[in-house]
Formats: sequence, structure tokens, C-alpha cells
Amino acid sequence: MRVNKFAASAIAVAACSSVAVAVAGPSLAAVNAPDPDMSVIVTPSKAPKAAVQQQLDAVGQLGEMLTLLSRIGKEAQSKTPDVAALKEMQQRLRAATARLADSLRTSPPARGRQATDPVGDVHDLLKKLAAAVQKVIDAVEKKDRAGVQAALTEALTVLKDLLSKLPLTGDGMPLPVPLPL
Repeated sequence: MRVNKFAASAIAVAACSSVAVAVAGPSLAAVNAPDPDMSVIVTPSKAPKAAVQQQLDAVGQLGEMLTLLSRIGKEAQSKTPDVAALKEMQQRLRAATARLADSLRTSPPARGRQATDPVGDVHDLLKKLAAAVQKVIDAVEKKDRAGVQAALTEALTVLKDLLSKLPLTGDGMPLPVPLPL
């Protein structure tokens, strides 16, 4: 049986294409596939309305805390910091952290396996944040610029840790991606 050049070329292209797809297909399909996370087993569930409202409240308290910490930092670094204003912002920050801690205390139990207790870690970090803000105010009262910078750096480090541990997803787990400050 004779085959002309066009038919032979078409058969060769089809054969090479099928071999190329067979070899490269699985790797090309896996390019956009997410990496499986084997550390946590989570059963999909729909969050009840109360759980969503609780998460929104926690996000609101977190936003208020971020704003207050930013204002405290700016005031502490100003040429003539107002200690009374700093103490007032510290009181508001304490109230926001207390409301955040209360919203976490009433949170439903998390599903899946967890190596650590994120709620307990968050409470510890909230205490560290309050201590760091107190160090900022003490350094401002002593007019210690280096102490202010060190205390602000400590507060920002604690805040980054807090953001990575705060359980704001529906299953009680921390946010999957660390948020940059």
C-alpha cells in the first residue's frame, strides 16, 4: 500500500502529538492545580449566619486595633508627643483587644486536626501587644527615642504574629496567607 507524502506527514504529526500530550499532559494539567495541604483535614460545611457575623465582628475589632496602633506609633514618633493622647488611645486599644478576645472566646470549636490552639495563642499575643504599647508610652514619658523605636518594632512584630494566628476562616483556622504590614 502506497501512502503519499501528505498522508505520511499527517500520520507522523498525529503520532508525535499524541506522544507529546501523553508525556506532557499531566504536568501541564498540574501547573494551575493548588498544592494539597495535608496538615489539616477539614470537612466542607456552610458557616451559619452567627459564625459569619462573629467573623465580621472579629475583623472589625482587628481593623480598629490596627488603626489605633498606627496612631499610637505616629504620635509616639512625633516631635512633641502628647502622653495624654497616647494613654487615651491605649485605653481604646485595650477595649478593642478585649472585644476581640470575647469574640474568640465564644467562637465555635474548630474542625479538623490542629497542632496548636490558635485561640490560646491569640490571647497570649494580645497580652504581649498590650505590654509592647505600654513600653512605647513609658519610653515616650522618658523621652527615650531609641526605646520608642524598639518598643514600636516589638509591637509590630507581635501584630504580625497575631495576624498569622487569628482564626478568621469559617473552620476556625488562621488565614492561609500571612498578611504583610
